[in-house]
Amino acid sequence: MNINKTIALLISLTLFSLSACLPHPSVDSAPLPVEETLAQPSLSSTSPAEDNQYTNTDFGLSFNYPSDWFGPDEYVSGDTLRIAIGSDVVYPYGTDRADQALTQPNSYYIVVQYTKNNRNTYWQDTYQKLTAMQDGESLSDTRSRIIRVRQLNLDDLHGFEYTATLSDTAQTEPIYSREVILVDDQSNLLTISGSPNTVEIPAGEDWRDLYRAVDEQYQDAFHAILDSIQLN
Repeated sequence: MNINKTIALLISLTLFSLSACLPHPSVDSAPLPVEETLAQPSLSSTSPAEDNQYTNTDFGLSFNYPSDWFGPDEYVSGDTLRIAIGSDVVYPYGTDRADQALTQPNSYYIVVQYTKNNRNTYWQDTYQKLTAMQDGESLSDTRSRIIRVRQLNLDDLHGFEYTATLSDTAQTEPIYSREVILVDDQSNLLTISGSPNTVEIPAGEDWRDLYRAVDEQYQDAFHAILDSIQLN
């Protein structure tokens, strides 16, 4: 499944459906305009066995990610920075699905998005619902389901890790993601979205179990990236 399409659909499911939904996804944040100029990322790696380090000095954000992963694709729109990495080929943001050739089954993509002085409110309903939930508790409606994993703090940012998927009654393509949403008192917003991609689903198998298994396979990588994030 196309990673950009996955992220956009997750946003609508989680951030808006639950208010009446998530992305990248999501929560990934609201889709960025595709007409903006692509920026060039700063990368460093001391040896193939070590993680790569991504750094953007303009936004003061850095993190480590596996050296054998693809990307990053860095994209800037105004006060928002979006970085995509993955275990399969990462295409530039906005690339048409027909132009993407993904070859690795059961792959995984992570999108890190950071907005300074965020003025959008799309994330607030989900955040408020997570605040009222306990770790391990789920909340569903006719379209989507979220499960709170844990409360998080990163410097002055505070928020939650949770998973987002379709409800049992929703009829659409399989969607499953692991999400982090963090915000501070200055309205700086950090979201991280991890999504299984090109998942193999044998006949008769439950797609939710298979997507969950792929997510669990990459859970250590997701948390390592999260733990390595620095904001200056």
